[in-house]
Amino acid sequence: MNLRNILKVGVKQFIITKVFLLFFLLGCEKVVPRGELVFKDCRVYSNEKLFTGKYELYKGDLFTLTKVIKGKIRNEKSFKDNVLLMEKKYDSCGNGLQKIYDNKGIKISEGPFVNEKKAGIWNYYIRDSIYLIKY
Repeated sequence: MNLRNILKVGVKQFIITKVFLLFFLLGCEKVVPRGELVFKDCRVYSNEKLFTGKYELYKGDLFTLTKVIKGKIRNEKSFKDNVLLMEKKYDSCGNGLQKIYDNKGIKISEGPFVNEKKAGIWNYYIRDSIYLIKY
């Protein structure tokens, strides 16, 4: 009976350790300063190879974190004082969906962008209303 309990505990500890290591290894993404990367033809390179990971950019008190997969920018988030101000999700080079938040982290607008400029219909959230503006 005691041996069975000891084995159960040992197996549980082994499984917990494996799961922890798996999440730890998958969660470790390379974060580099933007200045270490090369941007060419809508691709991001590091050491002449397509970059996968995250890069960061600091401008004053604004911090931007961008995720890149196989040289393609997938999403970008900008923060000020640890509050999310802007989020972009790219579906192709310079195109995608953007959400903008106020300084308290409350969403104030969202819509598509084309060539990094607002396009199509955008939703603006003001008090308890939604306003639609076409670009």
